[in-house]
Amino acid sequence: MKKILLSLFFCCLFLSANAQQFNFRKSDGTPINNGDIIAFGATGIPLNFRITNTSNQPIDVKFKCVGLTNATGIQFQLCYGGSCYDNISLNGVYPDYENLLAPGASNPSQGEYLINYNAGNGSVMDYQFSVYALGNEANAINFTYRFDPQLSVDNSTEFSNGIQLQNTLVNSFLQFNANLKGKVDLININGQFIMSKNFEAGSNQVDLSSLASGIYFATFTNEENKIIQYKLIKS
Repeated sequence: MKKILLSLFFCCLFLSANAQQFNFRKSDGTPINNGDIIAFGATGIPLNFRITNTSNQPIDVKFKCVGLTNATGIQFQLCYGGSCYDNISLNGVYPDYENLLAPGASNPSQGEYLINYNAGNGSVMDYQFSVYALGNEANAINFTYRFDPQLSVDNSTEFSNGIQLQNTLVNSFLQFNANLKGKVDLININGQFIMSKNFEAGSNQVDLSSLASGIYFATFTNEENKIIQYKLIKS
């Protein structure tokens, strides 16, 4: 009986040590899950994020660049832990100093982000990151920040990530079809949040008639947490 209790005790310790110790979300509260690909169709669009310590002890959460595809890390900026790194490198860990987050505390998401300024040569560029609590690397969240110039303004009606846009040049309504229900978030060219709308599977339209003319970015997130972004021009 004592051996069984002792085994259960050490098993609980092992599970506790390897449990996820933090939440990793976009600044609007959308979870960033292991394996997610977050795509952007233009340079200079930030992915603001929030990390919250869900454990009962201080943790040091790190970003590690674990993959670069068609990219060198030049002109890609990561701001986190009180520092901004204007260029990243493969296998680089950020921040490169102790950055403890107290139990229940969150980082200031509006001041910490990932952003790509490299327009590249027309190829899709992937920046792959592993986010983990120091000492618990096996339980990391791995995701990809993708720059895809093919997501910029065009008149394509092909489905991509379950979204089929009817128009990217908008007068009054943004019209699209969706394979699954989800939500669309709109930001302006300065990265400021404008609006968020839920949508259903099937045909949808979003009234943008009240918006000023200019360039906007629509980020679609479906119920499977697949994310894609399109550049819009509002006339």
